[in-house]
Amino acid sequence: MTTDSIISDFSDYLIYERRLSDKTREAYSRELKNYLLYLSRHNLQVDKILPSQMEEYLIARKNESSLENGTISRIVATLRTFYKYLESKEYIDSNPATLVDRPRIHEHLPKILSESDVDRILDAMKTDDDLGIRDWCLFEVIYSSGLRISEAVSLDLSSYLEDENSMRVFGKRGKERVVFLGERAKDALNLYLSDVRPRLLSKKNKKEPALFINRRGERMTRQAMHKRYHEVVERLGLDATVHTLRHSFASHMMMNGADVRSVQEMLGHSDIRTTQIYTHFNTSSLLSLFDKFSPLSDDDI
Repeated sequence: MTTDSIISDFSDYLIYERRLSDKTREAYSRELKNYLLYLSRHNLQVDKILPSQMEEYLIARKNESSLENGTISRIVATLRTFYKYLESKEYIDSNPATLVDRPRIHEHLPKILSESDVDRILDAMKTDDDLGIRDWCLFEVIYSSGLRISEAVSLDLSSYLEDENSMRVFGKRGKERVVFLGERAKDALNLYLSDVRPRLLSKKNKKEPALFINRRGERMTRQAMHKRYHEVVERLGLDATVHTLRHSFASHMMMNGADVRSVQEMLGHSDIRTTQIYTHFNTSSLLSLFDKFSPLSDDDI
């Protein structure tokens, strides 16, 4: 098989079997091409490679391009996935890339807002006009359910399951999940649906399926959501994106006793390791309480 045909078949595997995003697929295909070219230059065979030879490749890449650990980790992930693909096709008996360690990456904790700052933002959204009530409702729902902004703009009227206080959401790669609404978000949504949305609908868009609509009665865009949000946040002097509300939702859930598996389900994370980053905030919260109330705190020494 040629290099191009191997990459093409691997790309199909990523799309149809692994269902990875276009961005991830492109990155994996690009790294695989670099790897195959390296093997060709050094007269190494794909199906006879040793873990030690893979490590030599990683060292060569790091030295040639001064790559960061994050990029090296992605290359290792590419190799593990590629050899898993070869293993599934029975081209090899075992995956040698599993014996290659990924470098440790400095963990960057996402920015979160305090519960009081979230309240300030949501309260500032709520004005007397229809668009203000819509914005207040929209961001109450995002925070209450931990939605991504792309998920929020994709919500339809049929997504809202009023009797169950929940929303049916389609996340990354079309994965469906059910998220729940708090009382504040439910009250805001019911007010929006009964009083505001009917006024925003234009005559020609009476059958618009979108849950959140603009002044023309059409589905809101991500750009419009960002604009409305940042107008309020900047006025309050806060540094936070819309996605910060999702991070804040997750960390607040953990701080208030939710277990990591439940938060994983609510966020729609396929890998629990992605969710576990929020346990750091829970630990920090417990540590601050310990420092404040412990009989061994510095104030008592």
